[in-house]
Amino acid sequence: MQAYIARRLIAVPFMLFGMSLLLFWLLFLRPGNAALTGFGLVSPDQNKQAIASLEEEFGLDRPFFVQYGDWAWNAIQGDFGISLKNRRPVTPEIRSRLPVTAELGLLTVLLTALIGIPVGIISAIRPGTFLDGFLRIVTISGISVPNFWVATLVITLPAIWWAWTPLWEYVRFEDDPLNNLKIIIWPAITLAIATAAYVARIVRSSMLETLYSDYVRTARAKGLRERAVVLRHVFRSSMIAVITVIGIQLGAVLGGSVIAEQIFGIPGLGLLVFESVVSIDYTVALAAIMVFAFMFTLVNLAVDVIYTFVDPRIRY
Repeated sequence: MQAYIARRLIAVPFMLFGMSLLLFWLLFLRPGNAALTGFGLVSPDQNKQAIASLEEEFGLDRPFFVQYGDWAWNAIQGDFGISLKNRRPVTPEIRSRLPVTAELGLLTVLLTALIGIPVGIISAIRPGTFLDGFLRIVTISGISVPNFWVATLVITLPAIWWAWTPLWEYVRFEDDPLNNLKIIIWPAITLAIATAAYVARIVRSSMLETLYSDYVRTARAKGLRERAVVLRHVFRSSMIAVITVIGIQLGAVLGGSVIAEQIFGIPGLGLLVFESVVSIDYTVALAAIMVFAFMFTLVNLAVDVIYTFVDPRIRY
């Protein structure tokens, strides 16, 4: 196990290098630059001298590989550079926003497990019934509906029906935990709907494959209660698939946080990515996206390690 973890950790820098190079190249090819955005200019012809001066100051006039090399060398040392929009250090901004997105992601995963797993179990132990059909329709609808549409409905419908909206000024958890949860719960629910529905479908299908197997019939023949059979034997054998899906869906949660944070006004990394891409502030965009990539890489490693605790037969 230690050797496997060491190999995975050694591979992480190479994965991040390839991703950063690709992202830097895509942002480099994007029309316009931060100099134009900072001046609010719509055309380079408006003030060529001012734009050239800013491009020289920011280093935007240098070749691609020179710009990337400088950025990568500083990033390795923990310095993500200066924002091209407001000229403030990027690292403190990332550090202040990371806990917000981490809280949103953890709460979303918790809601995903609390909703998706029970729904999948109930649907699996009552196959072919009206309840199973209803839950299958609900889960398919949850997978099909886009997150941004759900977020829009969560904001607009209560405002129309009850003159109430879940939009408040954000409060940090350490300042006021209850008000923070009151604010963060709505984007978490929005993101959890699709992931919980997908988890429920996986739990149902994996449990149905196990529910009528020989060892389950043997457990029933021994006189075990149905609850013990379902939870201890059937569901436990499905845990590998469930853990895999939750780990994969966390990537979707991180990506969905860009839209959810923008709609609900949550000052996390997702909102920072959105704002930096719009303003062509590629130093901020690169830093935030690379933090997302690093988090997802660690989640994948954690999922592989958890496998060995769920199923002792798995060894690396």
